[in-house]
Amino acid sequence: MKKPILYLSPLALCLAALGGCKVVRLAKISLYDDESRLVVTSFDEKGSISLPTYRNYATGDVPYSELKEFFYAAGGIGNVRTTIKKTESGYQVYDLDNRCLCTFNPDKDTITVENSQYWCGHLFSLNNGIGPDVGSPDASDDCAVHTSSATKYVGQPKAEVYHVGDYNFDIVEKEGKCYVPTQLLSNFQFRYLAPDIVYNGSDFYFSSGLVGNNPIVLQSFYASNKTFAVAEDNDAQSYTPVGDEVYRFAYPFAENDKTIYRIIALTKDGKGQMLVANSPNEKGTPAVINGVSFAYNWTKQTHSLLVETVATRINSETKSEESASQGFWKLPLRETFYAAKKRSPEVAQFSYDMLRFQFEQFYGIKDVLKMDSFDSYVIQKGLKDRLLSLDAEVYDKALAELLMTNVDDGHTHYTLPSIYSGKAAETGVKYVQQYQGPRRKGMIEKVQNYSKLRAQTMKLPEGSDPLLAQGLFMQGSTAVIRFDSFANQSMFVSNELDPNEERDVDPRAAIKEGEIPLAFDCSFYRIKQNKDIKNVVIDLTCNGGGQVMVIPYILAHFTDDPTVYFRDVCLDTVKEFHYKVDLNHDKAYGGEGDTYKGKYNFYVLTSGFSFSCADFLPTFAKAAGIKIIGEKSGGGTCTVGGFSDGSGSYYHISSQNVCVYPDGNTFKHTDAGVTVDYELPSSSWYDLQKLDTFVSGLK
Repeated sequence: MKKPILYLSPLALCLAALGGCKVVRLAKISLYDDESRLVVTSFDEKGSISLPTYRNYATGDVPYSELKEFFYAAGGIGNVRTTIKKTESGYQVYDLDNRCLCTFNPDKDTITVENSQYWCGHLFSLNNGIGPDVGSPDASDDCAVHTSSATKYVGQPKAEVYHVGDYNFDIVEKEGKCYVPTQLLSNFQFRYLAPDIVYNGSDFYFSSGLVGNNPIVLQSFYASNKTFAVAEDNDAQSYTPVGDEVYRFAYPFAENDKTIYRIIALTKDGKGQMLVANSPNEKGTPAVINGVSFAYNWTKQTHSLLVETVATRINSETKSEESASQGFWKLPLRETFYAAKKRSPEVAQFSYDMLRFQFEQFYGIKDVLKMDSFDSYVIQKGLKDRLLSLDAEVYDKALAELLMTNVDDGHTHYTLPSIYSGKAAETGVKYVQQYQGPRRKGMIEKVQNYSKLRAQTMKLPEGSDPLLAQGLFMQGSTAVIRFDSFANQSMFVSNELDPNEERDVDPRAAIKEGEIPLAFDCSFYRIKQNKDIKNVVIDLTCNGGGQVMVIPYILAHFTDDPTVYFRDVCLDTVKEFHYKVDLNHDKAYGGEGDTYKGKYNFYVLTSGFSFSCADFLPTFAKAAGIKIIGEKSGGGTCTVGGFSDGSGSYYHISSQNVCVYPDGNTFKHTDAGVTVDYELPSSSWYDLQKLDTFVSGLK
């Protein structure tokens, strides 16, 4: 996307650039149409608002947003929390404490993030799960994990200046307003988080793991006249509606060692509900999830369905029903944008430049890829021409090959194909499988082998539920807490339970619900009753990661100063987070009873599969003096960022937050895995007697 007064051919633009002539920006901005808008719930819960979509006529069908409208719609640092002022430096975004967060300069095509430590902490109370960033502490008693006063930056945070004009991105000023490509704004708004705004050719929608705190809203929605579906890897499936339904989507989950289905069914009367059934094609009965039932109000619009989720629960004190809207979300109608057509040269260049910008500015482990520049990297891999192809299917396959085959870091992951390809979400799943690289294949093979070994050692029936191998196990003087995911259902570690409430729940039941902090509470409720236990092993051998927010809670069990380290490649500083954790849930943080340090000998057991959070935890545990046993972990040193290319393609990349550990006067990342203090062959991992003998003999 260049800046001509009139449209110039790509060749003419190249000659102009080589000749060094200054190309004047065309500041003509217009609405796409009145129906092109993202509908979201405002940050201050005053109701739904919409994000109008604009175009810069110089760049054709590349969508733009006006700053004030975007930040209000996006919510987290919207104008309910910020104001935008026109100054000599450009359009500046201020928070309510009158701190300048960032500046958009239309004359220089630059974006300057003045205070990244404040900028990135607004959207959610916990910034990417590793705590509110420096300067924006969260002090809610509902959260069991708080940052302590020792939290700091190692190195001096400085303003980040992004010369977006170097990536052919325009910042346009017209009649006292500032317009920026929407996808570029989304990069800055959501780069510390998993969601991103995705464009479907006529509208925007969020691609996200959660909407509000609703755990049943997944990722990548689409709808047609026959199906209503959502795709998150292989988790969700679409089915033909039954009865008076118009749209239906179902996803399987395990209950009492049996697979059943939760179904969102939207009916002809504009209503809908959450159902549960033994098969996806049954009519189903109303579902209640953790005491909450879900209903839906929906309307069909020109390009999409607008769906409102309403949650209803029984108030335990008043015994009356309480209902609340969980917000609005849009489902792009599949037939309106899954129609194959050629990408325009502007769209192709914009998507390529967006990839270039994301990898050069926000990818955390460029040193592993040996990537000096994105352009030279994809040329070396033979991908540039295909990534610039006007044929969307050629582009999609090249993008999948780039992310899955070449980058292949375990976190970077292709999800959705381009809106121009004529392909739906399930094609993204096929491309993931088709183009997966050697690292991903090797990780899958390892966890399959370890899971098989675990089941055989524990004498579990073939094909049994992996949950049977998880939970708390005690043998001799050793307790083992084993869980295969750092899942957590909420945006923070809850502190709502009474100190003595529900601690006698089977830890496996808590793991099944993804509540890992509760699983640790329940485990230590039992461990403390067994006076023979001297050693506690945290088994991560089949653990592929999950929510970073769980890590400080686990660290608190064996250190009174839970500390995590992440390098921010944008700031070129290390964020050293110290935490106070309320393990005994008495609303006093970091006091007596909030650690088991000195009461047990702790060990972390890792394998060559232990990935992401299962690599982070042993990294920070080792820095705290805890011994690591087993074999070197599988790596995965970055948190995950959700990004789109502006053409509907959606993907995850290893973000700018890189897990590091202190090594003398510097910090090093752990993408190659965490080395163990004591090697232990896999034949001893799941044999409790062998494991007990081994750790009991360690000094």
